[in-house]
Amino acid sequence: MVLVFFICLFLILLVTVIILSTISVRIEKFKASNYNEGGKLNIDYKVFFELLFLNKLKIFSIKIDKELIDKLKVKEKVKKIDFKQAKTNMPSKKDLKQIVKKLQIRIDKLNLKLEIGTIDIFLTSAIITILASIIGIGLARGIKKYDKERYNYEIHPIYQDKNIIKLNLNCIIKVKMVHIISIIYLLIKKRRVEENERTSNRRSYDYSYE
Repeated sequence: MVLVFFICLFLILLVTVIILSTISVRIEKFKASNYNEGGKLNIDYKVFFELLFLNKLKIFSIKIDKELIDKLKVKEKVKKIDFKQAKTNMPSKKDLKQIVKKLQIRIDKLNLKLEIGTIDIFLTSAIITILASIIGIGLARGIKKYDKERYNYEIHPIYQDKNIIKLNLNCIIKVKMVHIISIIYLLIKKRRVEENERTSNRRSYDYSYE
C-alpha cells in the first residue's frame, strides 16, 4: 500500500513538472555559406534542446552538432525514409496553421545576419522583401517585449549574377509543454474520429450490397 502511494505521488509530481515545463531550442550557432571558390554549401551548427522547469530550472539538455549527426549516421537513415508514406500521415495545411497558433511559440532571442543573391536581380529583391516581412511578422507575434539587444536581424542582397547565400543565426525559441500536450491530445482525438468515420463508411458501403 505504501509503495503504491509513493508511485502515485511520483507520477503526480512527474506530470506536474512536465506540465509546468518549457521546451527550449537554443541555436547557439548556425552558419551556412556557399560564398567560396567551388560554390559548395558549407554548414556548421550547434543546437541545444532543453527542458526548463518554470522556464528557469534546466532539467536536461541535449546538444546536436555535426559530430553527433555523423556519429548517429542520420543522413543514411533519412535516405531510407518513405517520404510518400510519411506525407499521407502529415497534418493538412489547415491543421498545421492551427497547430502553430496553439503552440504559442515564443522567440526569446534572435540574432540573424543573412546575405542572399540569385542570378536574377528582381528575384533577389523580391526574396529579401518577403523574408524581411516574414521575420517582422514572426517577431511581432513571437515576442512579449522588444529589446534591441536581444532581437536584431540584417538581410542584405548580393548582386553578383549567381546564387549565393551567407547565413549566420543565433536564437532561442521556446514552447510550453502544456501547449504541446494539448496539441498531441487534439491530434489523437481527431485521428480516432477520422478512423471511426472511415469504419462507418465501410460498413455502410458493405450494407448497400445486401
